[in-house]
Amino acid sequence: MNDTHVHQPKQSRSRRTLRRITRAALELIAEKGVDGTTIDAIVRRAESSVGSFYARFEKKDDLLVYLDERIWESAEERWDEATDEGWGDRSISEFVSGLAKLYGELESMHGAARDSLAQALRGPGAGPSEVSLRFKAKILEDSRRFLLDRCGAIHHATPELAVETTCRSLEACALSLGPTVMADLCAALVRHLTGESSTASASDEDVEFFEIWG
Repeated sequence: MNDTHVHQPKQSRSRRTLRRITRAALELIAEKGVDGTTIDAIVRRAESSVGSFYARFEKKDDLLVYLDERIWESAEERWDEATDEGWGDRSISEFVSGLAKLYGELESMHGAARDSLAQALRGPGAGPSEVSLRFKAKILEDSRRFLLDRCGAIHHATPELAVETTCRSLEACALSLGPTVMADLCAALVRHLTGESSTASASDEDVEFFEIWG
């Protein structure tokens, strides 16, 4: 993150204040848009003060840049936490179902605030930010690697192509398809990878494992 946009707090109390300001700003921007969100409204919702805001940001635009970057850096931190432990025990079916849910949550995460920030910072019709592109590239690379680690269970003639098709299909469809159609897509992708029929859906345990954006 570009630290010129925020005065990073060192004390735990100050870090908690920054988190409250960040959360309040994202909520208000999602509700009212960037132009309808004022510093006064942010600090009121955060139960903080204007002085606390300016101790961290020189102006509102600095907060906007910070939020635009922090959304994706926070998502990357959560992704790393979720994949550090317990990933290797997942079957391909469990992994594909969980990955579909994860991609859907990723695409909807702070969606309204994210779109308002993008338009305010980069203009109407602007493309995604560099930090979001880096994050999505990391997710795809990690997903490919985790699936290819299960090459022994992949019976496609070209495992790399099958894995790429799976990851790209889930990324493209996870938000646009309803749960039933997505479950059918996951089953089809598992068959594409393994050559086996699968009607498995994510269990409660799987949902909890991938419930990382809440």
